[in-house]
Amino acid sequence: MKKCILFMLIMLLLICGCADKRSYEYYTQEITYSESAVQYGFRVDMACTETKYARYYFEQTVDEAERTLCIEATDKILEKQTALGFLPEIYIFTEERYPDTSVFENKLYTSVQDWQTVEFTTKVLLTAYGAYSHYGLAYGYANVICDEQITDSAFRMPVSTDVCDLNLLCFDTAFASDSDIATAKSIACDFVQAYIAANGESAMQELLSDSKTSNGARSVRDALADYYKDNGLDYVPSDLRYGYGGHSFDYIVSADLGVFYIKKDWVDMHAEYNPLITDGFLHSDYAETKAFFETNLKQMKQYQDLFALDTYDNDLSIVFENTTLPQTSFYQSNIHTIYLKNVDSLMHEYIHALTQPEYPMTLWEAEGFARYFSYYYDLYGIAFLNQDYNNSADTPELKYIHEYLATINRPIDMAKDFMELENIAVYSRSLTDPNKSYATGSSFVQYLVKQYGEEAVINSIYGNGDPLPKSYAELVKEWNEFIEDNYSNYSKYK
Repeated sequence: MKKCILFMLIMLLLICGCADKRSYEYYTQEITYSESAVQYGFRVDMACTETKYARYYFEQTVDEAERTLCIEATDKILEKQTALGFLPEIYIFTEERYPDTSVFENKLYTSVQDWQTVEFTTKVLLTAYGAYSHYGLAYGYANVICDEQITDSAFRMPVSTDVCDLNLLCFDTAFASDSDIATAKSIACDFVQAYIAANGESAMQELLSDSKTSNGARSVRDALADYYKDNGLDYVPSDLRYGYGGHSFDYIVSADLGVFYIKKDWVDMHAEYNPLITDGFLHSDYAETKAFFETNLKQMKQYQDLFALDTYDNDLSIVFENTTLPQTSFYQSNIHTIYLKNVDSLMHEYIHALTQPEYPMTLWEAEGFARYFSYYYDLYGIAFLNQDYNNSADTPELKYIHEYLATINRPIDMAKDFMELENIAVYSRSLTDPNKSYATGSSFVQYLVKQYGEEAVINSIYGNGDPLPKSYAELVKEWNEFIEDNYSNYSKYK
């Protein structure tokens, strides 16, 4: 009898063991991987399967045991997410093919790794809730799911408050010190635990899901600001949304007015001449990087308000790329994308993105208009131009700059001197056609604004199309007379 009972127990254990050992049916599918706005990608056959919680795609050389470990770990994470309403897609490659991480929409692309870590759990959560969901929330929640809270998970007063933004860059050693990263991790864990304790886990999931949107990002910002205030810190985090950069990009920034892609090897072509550009610009120093994006987004909004056109397409890509561009920075209208070799061109190109219609325009209407108005709000462009003009070579062609410097008896400040310098340049070079150059176009637009005001000029070119009171020929004649009458005390180069 005892032998029979022992035999039955052994059989039961064997049956249970077999039941726990899951197997998955795979089919082969060719997938195409590409990264937005750059020519990087590949095609590869993948072994595909699906569970109740996700669709899985494995490079075929990933062995079945590794696949099973990945699926079971990922399903365990996703089964806790109660209201997704769709199946995230998980793409796993060998490290040789794709050693990076990217999340596009609700698709994760990454390589074989330890599936039981907080870091992998964070990636899965960002995939479930959206590419630009808040990294710090995902990291803190991943610790809860993994039950692996870091040793010091209580709030610690930060040395650098910028890490309190808790976005992707605050956890990156290129942008923050090891000490600051440890602080960011402890704050993220403590905040999430406190938020769940006060509001419940479903509320945490909802906040994380909403954080990928502009309104949701502001909700996260406000919740963190309240948390910091309760802990004696007067700090309001940024609501910019950061995402993984994948193979091509260092990182991606999503904002209301566009998405910024920063190539890993991007270096500002004017770095040597712009006092605001430091070594490793936009690739290190989180405070400097945040200041750049916040400043330029503010300026972009100022231009939208200034032009006040009927509609704007904010589905804009802005790519920091300088290794393959055929020319200097430019706006490509058919794909609504700005390509930048240098940040001092961003506002000029953004004006094109706001105003450039599909039909051809004259040079003065397009480039002259963009050049004139780009002097209005452009911190990084003005800094570059100030450096450039105040250090101009003493040559006959640039004699007018030195004459102007002698007249004003102070350094040039292009925020207020640009109008005079454009006009003097036109006189010095004996230029009479608004379509001859960017500078002549800018000078002509300036003259029109002086005569009829900003609103009338903007509307005549890009708005309702109401014509100005005089013909183009009459306006050009008057502009030429204005230049001759007001700048004849400067030398002529030609």
